[in-house]
Amino acid sequence: MEACLSTSRLKVVTLLDGLTDSELTEIEQLCHWHQLGADSIVFDKESDTLEVYFLIEGSVRVLSYSPYAREKREVTLANFVAGEYFGELAALDGKPRSAKVVTSEPSILASLEGPAFREAMIRFPKLALRVTLRLADIIRRLDSRVTELSTLSEPERVFTELLHLAKPDNKKPGQYLISEMPKHKDLASWTGTSTEIVAQVVGELAREGILERRHLGMVVRDYERLRLMARAR
Repeated sequence: MEACLSTSRLKVVTLLDGLTDSELTEIEQLCHWHQLGADSIVFDKESDTLEVYFLIEGSVRVLSYSPYAREKREVTLANFVAGEYFGELAALDGKPRSAKVVTSEPSILASLEGPAFREAMIRFPKLALRVTLRLADIIRRLDSRVTELSTLSEPERVFTELLHLAKPDNKKPGQYLISEMPKHKDLASWTGTSTEIVAQVVGELAREGILERRHLGMVVRDYERLRLMARAR
């Protein structure tokens, strides 16, 4: 690890919006840089590290799993891209990590020790407010995700995630597109299912004409039917 070198790199972090160059310099002098390849572990669940990470380039995914399940199946809780931050829970309460974080692609991160992060929140109230709003949003999203995982069958969870990914096609009203279809293992992780279930569901939807492959993505030919299959309301 080496000391942060460039204020401009920290400027991409939305949490730090509004801080002056000198204030950013003060924060970066306390940081460390990490350049990681794809699928590198930033930190593991239950580890006792307390740093907050600022994602400068690349992306990461946040994973969790149940230690009591017969099969240790990882579930994706969130994805973060450049400009975002993560790791604040352990920095705030000093307890072990609640999840595992892995890079999705080659990434550059700057880390700030937990005590320094808390001091920054006290010194700059706007940071504290942003962190609070972020935690509130996480709670709301996890509430929705827990409901999906506990009430829907595995195929229904895949249907629901495909609905989340589908966006209206501006060129063809009434048609929806998934511009970049996730890999089966990523879709399985996000929905708490297996790659076999995902392959089976996507294959059936394609055979029934609901989905159609287009380059790296998918066209949703029958969005309303997919909604019914997912029990979407």
